[in-house]
Amino acid sequence: MEIRPCTDDDLAILSSSWKVQGGVHESHHSGQRTGDTTYLVAWRGEEPLGSGVVQWGGCVGAKARVAFPRAVEINHLQVRDEYRSQGVGTALIATAEQLILREGRLQVAVGVADDNPHAERLYLSLGYRRTGIVDVSEYQWVSDDGTVQQAREHDQLLVKDLA
Repeated sequence: MEIRPCTDDDLAILSSSWKVQGGVHESHHSGQRTGDTTYLVAWRGEEPLGSGVVQWGGCVGAKARVAFPRAVEINHLQVRDEYRSQGVGTALIATAEQLILREGRLQVAVGVADDNPHAERLYLSLGYRRTGIVDVSEYQWVSDDGTVQQAREHDQLLVKDLA
């Protein structure tokens, strides 16, 4: 498995072999072009396994940003169904943490939705700790039939010191 920041060439492959409605890959890659994020993608050959975003501007949630102003957030961690429980998520997180540490940043945060206990267990096993901070995020996404859906998530903040 290789994990690297998404390139323009990678974006073309992602768009054809890992179809996600709503322009998710393009949006994440756009943030990388401006320097706001790094869009990491895990590959096996030409096959994308999963991805994650490093938010260099800090935590996305308002409460999290106030409580941990120096933290870099990892978000939008996704592993394709057929590659789950094979270490892809762990490898993406480790790569993101190494990148964050190389930039001289010493604290990383993740927001975990209440309905995602599997992700929470993974983060806790990797040394993240609960903070008691919960932010509510609202967003839109496009379903398979092309309709715009509204979502509201309660995200618990977990943090890890990298030093």
